[in-house]
Amino acid sequence: WVNQLVQAQLIVSEEEWKERYKPKTERTLQLPEPLRDEAALCAALDELDRRAPKQARILTAFLQLVEEQGGERDAIVSEKEVLVRADADAAAVKRMEAKGLWERGERVVDASEQMDANRPVPLPALSAHQSEAYAALRASQQAGRMALLHGVTGSGKTEVYIHLIADALERGETVLFLVPEIALTTQLIQRLSHHFAAFLHVYHSRFTRREQTETWLEVLGKGRPAPKLIVGPRSALFLPMQQLGLVIVDEEHEPSFKQYDPAPRYQARDVAMWMAARDEAFCVLGSATPSVETHWLTTQGRIDRVEMNERYGGVMLPEIWCADLRKAHRQRAMFGHFTRLLKLEMESVLESGRQVILFQNRRGYSPMWQCETCAWIPECERCDVPLTVHKWKNELNCHHCGYVVDPPPTVCVSCGKSTMKPKGLGTERIEEELAEHFPDASVARMDADTTRSRHGHQRLVRAFANREFDILVGTQMVTKGLDFAHVGLVGVLSADRMLNFPDFRSFERAYQMLTQVAGRAGRSGERGKVILQTYNPDHWVMTKVMANDYMGLVQQELIERKNYRYPPFVRLVRLTLKHTDVQRLEAAAEVLAARLTQRFMARVIGPETPMISRINDLHHRVLLLKFERELRPDAYKELLQADLDAFQADERFKRIRLIVDVDPA
Repeated sequence: WVNQLVQAQLIVSEEEWKERYKPKTERTLQLPEPLRDEAALCAALDELDRRAPKQARILTAFLQLVEEQGGERDAIVSEKEVLVRADADAAAVKRMEAKGLWERGERVVDASEQMDANRPVPLPALSAHQSEAYAALRASQQAGRMALLHGVTGSGKTEVYIHLIADALERGETVLFLVPEIALTTQLIQRLSHHFAAFLHVYHSRFTRREQTETWLEVLGKGRPAPKLIVGPRSALFLPMQQLGLVIVDEEHEPSFKQYDPAPRYQARDVAMWMAARDEAFCVLGSATPSVETHWLTTQGRIDRVEMNERYGGVMLPEIWCADLRKAHRQRAMFGHFTRLLKLEMESVLESGRQVILFQNRRGYSPMWQCETCAWIPECERCDVPLTVHKWKNELNCHHCGYVVDPPPTVCVSCGKSTMKPKGLGTERIEEELAEHFPDASVARMDADTTRSRHGHQRLVRAFANREFDILVGTQMVTKGLDFAHVGLVGVLSADRMLNFPDFRSFERAYQMLTQVAGRAGRSGERGKVILQTYNPDHWVMTKVMANDYMGLVQQELIERKNYRYPPFVRLVRLTLKHTDVQRLEAAAEVLAARLTQRFMARVIGPETPMISRINDLHHRVLLLKFERELRPDAYKELLQADLDAFQADERFKRIRLIVDVDPA
């Protein structure tokens, strides 16, 4: 009714903006005017030495920090730094203030000053093949073209990036370095800060709102223009960058660059390419396993391709073996979920003092809790999915809506028997079995459950890099660009699940994920080994992974996608309809499909029921539209929008939620 009064001009609506951001501050210490005299200061120190040795130690620490800042007696020093150096507490500082030994104050902490700003390390020397790649990229840049840097895992793409970044910063330009996951920023920031600490700004969702605001203001410039180096996941795209000169999209193939929910739904890689073209900046896409779409762009001459086919330092690519699960079960050569081959190789690698990474792309203890008598499985009350077992929390959990059953039922609801058991394999269960089979090995787990805290990723990555753990068990987080020097073996517990996912990109994604996780092995020194446990060792994707045959994989994929009209030969638009009433939803989906088919004919597929048909009490139906790549988006965008507007204007369907996703990943 308030809106009605506003529309009737009986009341006026006014907006009031309040600044909620408060900059970070710190306590400071400064000598008072009388003690800035050398004789007075020495007398004060002598007095403290006799009567208050602890306070003398604090004042000495303060003076050491003053000397490090240049020796000016009116210097302002961080109270926290003084306390850390003197191993003292704030109470002693307050007592010294009461004696007139110094003045306490407060100052704003500049976000850019919080980065370690030690003297920059010289740029890394490039090997011969890195120098060739760098020269080729510079040639693409001078020609005003984008480039794909296709380098095998461990080829040293980051060193090439560092030289490109140095060039851009020297020209006074801003550099945007996009990574697919927050986890990747930990090691990357360590390396970049050695060379570019004074220019470096990091931005991601794990930062507090204040830290994000400070980074935003720093990037905006606050009166100081570029150069700047900005590192972050897809959200970093929307920082207020000026003088953009270089855009790097590392691991460009990763699905994490696609934003699903909430809107806007966008592909960060494509937005980065558009931004670079708009600002006439140089754009580099990097990957050991480029997406089929990006590979296709290089074959069409749309972007240049620069290859790095050797690992840095002449290190060989890992040796990849398949362990046949069917044969292992038949021969009773299984140790829990480990084949004899994987177990023996793990023992050998651990005895040699090297580390092991185990990959299973499913968190929790097991994906379901099942009755062994009648096969009943408890499902989420709000979603059409089985509940995942989380043993350490003693609960069943829905990973889609958060529904919890605590504790798991011990008696079957269907048959009344006490035969409920966990079925399937998650990272928790692997961790438990490792304790049984490798009791002397220290184990860490990296998944969404163990990295929820703000610095969870960072702590795990650093601890494993420092060899505090022998074995790292993880989901897809462990596959993405992490660089561990001492990993001798990578084991994939179940490679088949990726192959059987009902998606036209499943073979591409399986190859990418398996190749990327394999690339964590043997990155320095001795050649690494990879063992893929599978029921289908002769599957054509497995043979491509074992042979490191990326070109064979994409050529086969392009043939199939051309035959069945999938990207990159068409552009997809996915329409998802959601409602609590499944009958009304199905009727709405049929009406919309009929309307769209009238206009777009065979380009419309569906409606279909997706693999998960209900999430959080909303039933889902999906329509897919395929548009020829030769068509300009403007040619069908307005027509499609008109049909969607007419559908949503229908009184019967006003409560149907409609989501449009262009280029779904």
